Amino acid sequence: MQPIAVITGCGRRLGAYLTEQLLERGYRVYGQYLSSCPKVDDNPDFIATQVDFRDASQVAQWRDQLLTELPRLDLLVNNASMYLPDEAGAPVAQLRSMMQIHVEAPWMLVNALAPLLSSAGGCIVNLTDIYIHHPNEHCSAYCASKAALDNLSQSWAKQLAPKVRVNTIEPGPILFLDEHSDAYRQQILAKTPLKVEGGLEPIWQALWMMLNNPYMTGARIKVDGGRSLAQL
Repeated sequence: MQPIAVITGCGRRLGAYLTEQLLERGYRVYGQYLSSCPKVDDNPDFIATQVDFRDASQVAQWRDQLLTELPRLDLLVNNASMYLPDEAGAPVAQLRSMMQIHVEAPWMLVNALAPLLSSAGGCIVNLTDIYIHHPNEHCSAYCASKAALDNLSQSWAKQLAPKVRVNTIEPGPILFLDEHSDAYRQQILAKTPLKVEGGLEPIWQALWMMLNNPYMTGARIKVDGGRSLAQL
């Protein structure tokens, strides 16, 4: 029977890479993207839907679409993310957007799809951040919302056991943004014991391990080249 995955934030960077890896391994993938739909060689096993997670009605519509179309579900990956520094004046709208993307949308999806995951003995992998332990003072809204997702993940691991396993991956400096200066990159890597940008493959390796290890739930795996050690 063909395994099925749902992944959010599949349009670019990490989400697009994880989608490609799942498709290569025979998964049928239902993906959410915000603005750029990934090109996956017109693979018929990839069903992408444009959804703005800052609009609860769009999330609800996609949720209902999934419930109608999914015959089963083996994996849910909550990867969608928005990383922005705090705006001047700390407008509550920015915090609200972060919470909608990182907390409310996963909440709606997990609660709706849990019965399908339970029937298949599936698992959930949530992407958080090493900043949940040592917040970046310039990105407080982002860090707080990711910390909330981490806390929810622990609750879900308890609530959905033993049928559904729930784990989290905490990325570090795996892929710098285009706007990051060379000086900034050097500064971050100087504080990273392994001294290199990680790339996307290590995140996939962590996800694949979580997917295939039947005795893991409630686990938090840092994939950060040791970057979090610099905060200790």
